[in-house]
Amino acid sequence: MSVGKFLVAFVCLFLFWIGLTGSIDTQELVVGAIVAVFVAAVSYELLIKGRVKDKFEPKRWGYAIAYFPAYIWAEIKSNLDVIYRIIHPKMPMKPGIVEVSTDLRTDLGLTGLADSITMTPGTLSVEIDEKKPCLYVHWINVQTTDPKETQAAIAKPFEIFLRRIFG
Repeated sequence: MSVGKFLVAFVCLFLFWIGLTGSIDTQELVVGAIVAVFVAAVSYELLIKGRVKDKFEPKRWGYAIAYFPAYIWAEIKSNLDVIYRIIHPKMPMKPGIVEVSTDLRTDLGLTGLADSITMTPGTLSVEIDEKKPCLYVHWINVQTTDPKETQAAIAKPFEIFLRRIFG
């Protein structure tokens, strides 16, 4: 058992618990600590990959913090685009599934990209192909089917940050 990985997992899970409950009541903290210990004990190897020291690299955390405003901006633009398509009299849509190539190689990077794409309205990640690597994405308004162009249109805003956060 790696004590360092267990402790990092426990602290992250416990802080997540506090964030979810929004309470610092003693009972909530005790239950949160018990749950965090149990979950960390059974999953620390899955949650913490690689060296613990790498997880605290300030540059990585800086990109993680900067990712949120960039994601929110992408979310706002996507919502406005979908609203436009809904209220437009002709509902200009050209739905389809496109291949989106990616430069990300890690499981966390690919998963983060797929989740980011899915969370923005108008797109939905359908499949991840780790061998190419690429994602297959349902797009509400297909503008191109070239994988490099779809990468620029759909994935690039997220990849810039996710590559530096997850590798």
